[in-house]
Amino acid sequence: MIKAVIFDMDGVIVDSEPIYEKADKEIFQRYGINLSDKELQNYIGVNLLDIWTDLFNKYHFKGEYKDYEVEDFIEEHVHGHYKVLSESDELALMPGIKEWFEYFKAKSYKMIIASSSYEPIIELIYQKFGLAKYMEGYVDGNSVEKGKPEPDIFLQAAENLGVKAEECLVIEDSEHGISAANQAGMKSIGFDRDTDYNQDLSSADILIKEFNQQNLEKLSL
Repeated sequence: MIKAVIFDMDGVIVDSEPIYEKADKEIFQRYGINLSDKELQNYIGVNLLDIWTDLFNKYHFKGEYKDYEVEDFIEEHVHGHYKVLSESDELALMPGIKEWFEYFKAKSYKMIIASSSYEPIIELIYQKFGLAKYMEGYVDGNSVEKGKPEPDIFLQAAENLGVKAEECLVIEDSEHGISAANQAGMKSIGFDRDTDYNQDLSSADILIKEFNQQNLEKLSL
């Protein structure tokens, strides 16, 4: 029996991926890193620690960045994301997601965010859109040892809510996120938008393209 719903944030609650994509390209180019679209897609849903650990091992940074540690790159990246999100006029809730929040709230399901983003970014979104009305907090990507596709972040979210893993439903838009939900032993909804991100969500229990009433009725909660 499902008692709780765990939401990814970026690309599920807010349509932030296009904003991130532009910012990421600028950030990586600043360090002399030119990633292909496929390489960028492989990092969707992955936390910054894992991304920058991977990049740090692949690239030999020189000049002003030669003494940088992974943590230095992460700090600047988080600051870059925070800046573009806080200044963006395009950042908005995903169409229909608020109605889903209202539905789950009316049914007394517990709700929480489990996002690979860092705490300042999640807090910005949390406050901007008044998510405390629905959510019982959040788990950020820096608060668990292993990020998605490992299940740690979802297991921590379930623990925070005081529910069992099998009592949770995860809503995700990334391949890594669905994999993490499966490994956690949770039911999952793959939010398969018409994007160029090419995420394989086929292992999700349910696939949807919109947050609407028709898809809510598919859940049978």
